[in-house]
Amino acid sequence: MKRNHFVYRMCSDFSAPVTDHSFTLKCIPETNPCQKIILEKQDLKMPDWISSGRDSFGNFYLYGKEEKPHINFEVVIEGEADVERKRGYEWCGRIFPNCIYPTDLTLCNDKMIAFLSDCISKIKKKQRNFEDTVFFLMQEVYGFMEYVPGVTTVKTTAREAFSMKKGVCQDYAHILCGLYKKLGYPSCYVAGFMSGEGASHAWVSVCDPQTGLWYEIDPTNNKWADDGYLSVSYGADSSDCVMNRGLYRGFCTEEQKISVLVKER
Repeated sequence: MKRNHFVYRMCSDFSAPVTDHSFTLKCIPETNPCQKIILEKQDLKMPDWISSGRDSFGNFYLYGKEEKPHINFEVVIEGEADVERKRGYEWCGRIFPNCIYPTDLTLCNDKMIAFLSDCISKIKKKQRNFEDTVFFLMQEVYGFMEYVPGVTTVKTTAREAFSMKKGVCQDYAHILCGLYKKLGYPSCYVAGFMSGEGASHAWVSVCDPQTGLWYEIDPTNNKWADDGYLSVSYGADSSDCVMNRGLYRGFCTEEQKISVLVKER
């Protein structure tokens, strides 16, 4: 088990005042079978109203509205997390239909299916168990892809990123989710934070259909997710895990800055 201190900071600066700013925030880690969260700070510049809810995956979110004119919007989430990210943990009720079936962002094309078939041939030669299989497939994706920021967007599908052989953590996670589902392994996209300084991160949670146990794995960094990872939300793909979503009135440009710090205590 590892105790981590975490800070998430998001700031949007507008070049001119905006009004009727509605927002949804899905950026607060919660206690789950792998982590115990102690929130120390949940700071939002006071909106006109704010409430909370849970989505179809059980993820916690805040939503609200700031009607009066403003030129910036800032969120700071800070706290402690005791993390023990086990390989193979129980999480009742986490198998949703979209964990089994692909979405448009995770759907495989012929190139991905051919890649998977080649991997399966290698796997069968070694008679690998579930853990070995999912880890081997993750390694193959890691070796096939090149991490290149800026070549994909939030709308890029697994098929498009796979064809380019380039992308970022979101693309790696979409590709691996799609391949796991093609094998018949339920899987989720995971958004969260990882040890160090930077931005948010994405990885994959995959279920052994024989045991019902879940395993979290990071294809971007070629490793099992360990005690340096803090999950924030789970979904069928990245569209279920957007940390900051907003809509406002105004003629302006917006500059958004996000920073994440996770440091062992």
